[in-house]
Amino acid sequence: MNIRKILIPNKPHLDPIAAIYLLRKHGKEKFPGVERAEIVFWEHAKNPSEKEASDFEKEGGLMIDVGGGLFDHHGGKNSSETSTSLVASHLGIENNPEVSALLGYIREDDLEGLHNRYGDLAYIVKCMHKQNVPSAKVIEYIMLAIDFLQLNQDEWHHVVKKEYEEKCKVVMVKRPKRKIKLGVIESDNVQVGNYGISVDNLSILIQKRSTGHIVILTNKHHRINLREIVGAIRKRELELADYGKPIDPKKLQFEGKNSLVPQWFFHRSLNAFMNGSDALNKADPTKVPLEEIMNLVWYGITAEISEYCDCDKGGEMCPFAPYGFSKCEERKNSPA
Repeated sequence: MNIRKILIPNKPHLDPIAAIYLLRKHGKEKFPGVERAEIVFWEHAKNPSEKEASDFEKEGGLMIDVGGGLFDHHGGKNSSETSTSLVASHLGIENNPEVSALLGYIREDDLEGLHNRYGDLAYIVKCMHKQNVPSAKVIEYIMLAIDFLQLNQDEWHHVVKKEYEEKCKVVMVKRPKRKIKLGVIESDNVQVGNYGISVDNLSILIQKRSTGHIVILTNKHHRINLREIVGAIRKRELELADYGKPIDPKKLQFEGKNSLVPQWFFHRSLNAFMNGSDALNKADPTKVPLEEIMNLVWYGITAEISEYCDCDKGGEMCPFAPYGFSKCEERKNSPA
C-alpha cells in the first residue's frame, strides 16, 4: 500500500522530524509514496483510539511518535528507543556511519535532555514553536538543516576519515596520571582536525596546511593547558624574525594576538592556537618549522623530561630552557 499521509504530534520536536527525514531518504522501497506523503498533525491530548489508528493506516497513513504504532517509542519495549532509531532499525540503516551520528544526537536530546544550548538543532525547533512558526514550516526548515548535516557526515566518514587515517601521525604522550594522544598531520582539509579529536580521541592535534600555516587544536574534555606552549612558540617566532631584544616567553602567553606576533592567535574559548584559519586567512605563515612546533608542544604537555635537558645542572644545554617551561625552572631551582 502506498503511504499517503504521515501523522505526527502537533508542534513536533526534532525526533519525529528526523524520523520522517530518514523515511523519505531511505524508506522508498519499504514505504512506497512516503517521499510525497502529506504530513498531518495530531492536535489532541490523548492518543488516537485503536479504531482511529486502524482507519488511518487503512487509508495509507503512517504514524510516527503517536498512536502506539510501529514508530511510536512511548511506553512498553520501545521506551529506550526514539522514533528515529525505530525507523533506522526497521530500514536496516542504523549502523551507517552518517546515520549513527544523527541517532546519537537524537537519543541524547530526546531521552537525556542534553541539547538545550544556544544554536543546537533541537533547541532551534523549540524556539521556532515558541515564535508560533507553523509546524509545516518548522519541518521544512529542520529537514533541510538535517540534509546539510547528513551531507557533511557523509563527507566526514568517507573523505575525512580516509585522509586522517592515511596522513596523521599519532604519538602517545606520558602525563602524570595517564597517556594521551598527540596527532600531527599535513592537510588542507579543515575537517581532519575535528575528526581526530572527536572520533580518534586525540588530546591535541597539530595541522599544517600547504600554505605553511599551522593550527594547534585541543580536546575540550582533556583540559590541555596551552599557555606555556603559546609563549614558547611566540618567542621562537620572534627569534626567527630577528627581533633583537630580550624576550620573556611568560609575557607572550596572552589571549588573542598583538603587533609583535600578529600571525598567531590564541583562541582561549576554543583552547586553540592558530597561525591563520578560515576567519584569519590573511595571516602570514609561521617561520617556525613544523618539527620545532611538534617538539615544543610535546614538551609542553608531557610529564617526561627531554634527554637533552640539563636544567638540574644549570640548563645551559637544554633546548627548552629558554622558552619558559615551568618544569625546566623547577629543576633549576630544586636542591641538588
